[in-house]
Amino acid sequence: MNRCADDILIRDFQKSDLEHVLELGRVCFAREFELAGLDIEHLKKKSEQIFGFAGRILLFLLQVFGKEPFKFFVAETNGNVIGTTMVSRQGKVGYISTVMVHPNYRGRGVAKRLLGKAVDYIRKSGMERAVLHVVSTNVPAKSLYTKLGFKDFEKIAYLVSDIDSLSQPENIKGIRIRSFQKGDIDAVYSLMKSSEDPKHLEIFDFKKDDLKVPFIARVFHLSGESRMVALCYNKVIGYVQATYTTANEAGRIKNIQVHPKMRGKGVEELLISSAINEIKKKIGVKKILGTASLKRPELIVAMERLGFKKHFELSGMFLETTCLKNM
Repeated sequence: MNRCADDILIRDFQKSDLEHVLELGRVCFAREFELAGLDIEHLKKKSEQIFGFAGRILLFLLQVFGKEPFKFFVAETNGNVIGTTMVSRQGKVGYISTVMVHPNYRGRGVAKRLLGKAVDYIRKSGMERAVLHVVSTNVPAKSLYTKLGFKDFEKIAYLVSDIDSLSQPENIKGIRIRSFQKGDIDAVYSLMKSSEDPKHLEIFDFKKDDLKVPFIARVFHLSGESRMVALCYNKVIGYVQATYTTANEAGRIKNIQVHPKMRGKGVEELLISSAINEIKKKIGVKKILGTASLKRPELIVAMERLGFKKHFELSGMFLETTCLKNM
């Protein structure tokens, strides 16, 4: 545990912190919560599973074997949680998310201490790189990350649509969409290697196993998932992944990949629409969120044709941790 300015304690998250964290999120991420929705009861249920007795034992065993899937830190003062950040393990990469500090405590070094704690944890856990995304217009946060040594590596558009307002694309001769099968993993891996930005793959240390559902997600059933592939005369030329939790939270479309020679020909629309239809069959979500690299303008155009609207942009930033000392 660390203490920083104004007698603020940096410590591990506890199950009893959940209500405080949710209230903090409503203050710090009001716009994001409005777009994505928030199912309080679902979060409480998952928190009970993960941080309850059985969940804590599993997390402890994973930690012992160097496989701890995530670490959640909070900043506390006078019994109140006033800041958080979380690190998710992705192979050699520690992904930092939910960095937030209550407005009344900003400018006191709390965010810097939280980030320092997260990066130090990543380094000591043997991960070689810290990665995060931040809203591009959040100048104070970007300035802090830059001062800590983070560097930009990508720009991502964040798009949203009401599910009932999405249009249906026309079929394309010779193109067939079906559900992802285990036997597709080699073809999808090759597709992503040829389709995804090489810098993105390098930063996230992308491997074939990353296409498998993480162990912690399988155990705790953190979200539902639908994956689709596009076939051109039985050859995989497209892939999309969709995740969802409950009807009160937006579904998410990500990892939209199309072979470079087939881009901009309508395959993107077919993949996205098929994934959304699968979500609609399983759960009645009202909104869909999607992300697309600014290096893929044809993908952004395809999403806008379906009815998505771009709300903001995210900057991807990274920090190599292997040569760092305690921050």
